[in-house]
Amino acid sequence: MDRRPERHPRTKAGVRGRRLAAWVVLAAVLAGPPRITASAAASEDWATLIEFDTYGGAYPDLPVGDVNSTRMLSALMRRGWPVDHVLVLRDSADRTALSRAAAWLAARVRPGDTALLYVAGEYQFFEHELHWDAAFPALWGGVPTPRRVLIVETCFAERLGAAADSLPGLALPAVGRDELDWWGLRDSGRVMRGASFSYFLARALEQQPADSPADFAAAFAAAAAGTREYFRGVIAATPSALASFHARGSYPERMPAFPNPHLLEHPESGTP
Repeated sequence: MDRRPERHPRTKAGVRGRRLAAWVVLAAVLAGPPRITASAAASEDWATLIEFDTYGGAYPDLPVGDVNSTRMLSALMRRGWPVDHVLVLRDSADRTALSRAAAWLAARVRPGDTALLYVAGEYQFFEHELHWDAAFPALWGGVPTPRRVLIVETCFAERLGAAADSLPGLALPAVGRDELDWWGLRDSGRVMRGASFSYFLARALEQQPADSPADFAAAFAAAAAGTREYFRGVIAATPSALASFHARGSYPERMPAFPNPHLLEHPESGTP
């Protein structure tokens, strides 16, 4: 068998084609590696919202119709967070809400993304039934981003926020570590249904420019100020509202200001 290479006539078109290909290769070399566009490299926002209002007799129910998580969800939607980037868990009967929320985030979040966890309910439930202090640090640490945002709407919220203070991220507690939280059970006059901190936090986030990343530290400052003003102007002037504090031996109207939560921020936090 003849194994000589097959020969093809060199047409002018073939020469021009090879010259063009050479120029394309040269241009690609001079241009360097392809750039990743801003859209391809953009970080994403993910959130899980947990609210427990009913406890089957183990703790007093908080019949507010999930208004707190609804307000937070509305704020995120108005800021443009995709609906499939938010998981909402309410009154989970199997007591796995915390681990489910963390696992859902861990499976989706990438380094550089923002991971938000919002919890609202009875402090004793989170502390004792969900074993917050023992379970939460490892669960939160399993979410692979330093841009973690924890929002806590419970009594003694700062205690829950501090449970993972060794991890990069922000914690936004509704009240200080020794302070009671207060939820209105219905809209009545100037008294709002639900928790005032969540209300003012959601409003602060909605008022930020929609084309910029959410500034949670600034939103926290605005929410804390709004909550203090609301307490001084509404709750302290409503005897039935104050009675719930007095029944538990707390007299916040005697304090110069109430509540007094602190923003908890790790020095290596990557959160906005």
